[in-house]
Amino acid sequence: MVLHPLEAGQIQAHLTKSHRRNLLNSLLRSLSLSHAPEKALHVFRHILHLSPPSSSDHFAYTFLLRAASLLHPDHGLQLHARLLNSGLHADLFVQNSLIGFYTSAADVDSVRRVFAGIARPDVVCWTSFVSALARCGREDEALAAFRSMDVPPNALTLVSLLPACARLGALLPGKAVHGFGLKSCGGHGCNVILDNAILDLYMSCRDLVSARNLFGEMPSKDVVSWTTLISGYAANGIPEEAISAFHVMLRHGQVEPNEATMACVLRACASLGALSTGKWIHSYLLKSHIGVCGLPGNALINMYAKCGVIVMAWRAFSGLACRDLVSWCTMMGGLAMTSRSDLALQLFASMICHGLRPDGVAFLALLSACCHAGLLDQGLMIFKAMSKVYGVVPKKEHYTCMMDAFSRAGRLKEAEGILCSMPVEPDKHVWGVLLSACKTHGLQQAEWEHLGGKALGGYLDFGGGTYALVSNILADAGRWEVSNHVRDLMRVRKVEKTVGCSRIEGR
Repeated sequence: MVLHPLEAGQIQAHLTKSHRRNLLNSLLRSLSLSHAPEKALHVFRHILHLSPPSSSDHFAYTFLLRAASLLHPDHGLQLHARLLNSGLHADLFVQNSLIGFYTSAADVDSVRRVFAGIARPDVVCWTSFVSALARCGREDEALAAFRSMDVPPNALTLVSLLPACARLGALLPGKAVHGFGLKSCGGHGCNVILDNAILDLYMSCRDLVSARNLFGEMPSKDVVSWTTLISGYAANGIPEEAISAFHVMLRHGQVEPNEATMACVLRACASLGALSTGKWIHSYLLKSHIGVCGLPGNALINMYAKCGVIVMAWRAFSGLACRDLVSWCTMMGGLAMTSRSDLALQLFASMICHGLRPDGVAFLALLSACCHAGLLDQGLMIFKAMSKVYGVVPKKEHYTCMMDAFSRAGRLKEAEGILCSMPVEPDKHVWGVLLSACKTHGLQQAEWEHLGGKALGGYLDFGGGTYALVSNILADAGRWEVSNHVRDLMRVRKVEKTVGCSRIEGR
């Protein structure tokens, strides 16, 4: 992108009439926050060409680095090089901005180098560093950095650290952060953002008692608070509590739900099979300012598909004014679940024609459709095309789906070949697919000795259901001694078979 000559002339005229540095900084700040952050860089280059700004002006670079974080990393690297030449790289504001830029580029090594170059990091520097490590997936390092802080953290530091604790499932460190927040802030309610982060931690760590207590003690609850509670209930397998919390939220009337709230409660309806509640929410969306685009629209498709009403799912999909990749993938997954594999394949072709590039989720939905329809050859062709044509590297889920397809067809040797070619160690779910096929299709004794030995010898963390399956297969084959040995292993390892249950709302 190049500045229009008229734009460049107007900028130069204003800069010559006014205090150049302050006006330039205001302009760069506005552009860096606009929908066209690249204009900030073009303005700076133009002004630099006409008359280089004072070397003492470090604020301009903070705005430029913010703009560069939204663009290609090369822009930020060029700015860093210019900072090194000018000597401004040692400025504290600039160093924090550099950490922010390298965080957006997921360049953890550069983040560390910039932080190591800060002579006396203050709480803002430490917060930027902890946040960078957490956002780049280095949760353990973020916790270690927090523990090594030589200045008192503030609320923003804690908010930056808590998502790392949540992803690690580190409940005890998270509770310590909670306690520190209570002492430093003087109780709940002083910072709703911090309270929301702690609530998310407890939900992520499945500590529902602490989550409920915290939510009840919060004097101020915003839409994020309610959405975190609702999504936490749904994620912890109690969707009825999620729906109940949503109704309480509406009754209180103090906070309006947003797109994320509606998507969470629709996912709860999908898990519960609560079709009538889902329809009511659909009606609520149509009457409200939220509408059915984006997150709620995709959640509606998923809800109707999982409730088995594929016609309504298709209507929701067709009615979307703006369909993203998630919309297409959700609809394909719904068609696969309801054994409409032919339509799923047609939808995939239509998606390609609309110019969308499929990702791993799209291919998983497509492979699932082929698997359920018994389209083994077509599924194998799609599996190979993933990497060769579209550059999508198959993951464990894709291998498992193909292994399931071969197993359903009784081609167990080829299923085992898929298992052995997986890029990661197969877990109990993967082995469960193959062992279930062994139970269905039967095995010769030699084949079972080979597969069963690999399964039990290679993976020791089977669930109770898998142990029972292995034991039953051996018993069917007349191998009572080995079958009893598997049952003994269950007792020694204290593995219990979980009793399953199903529930669905009546129409």
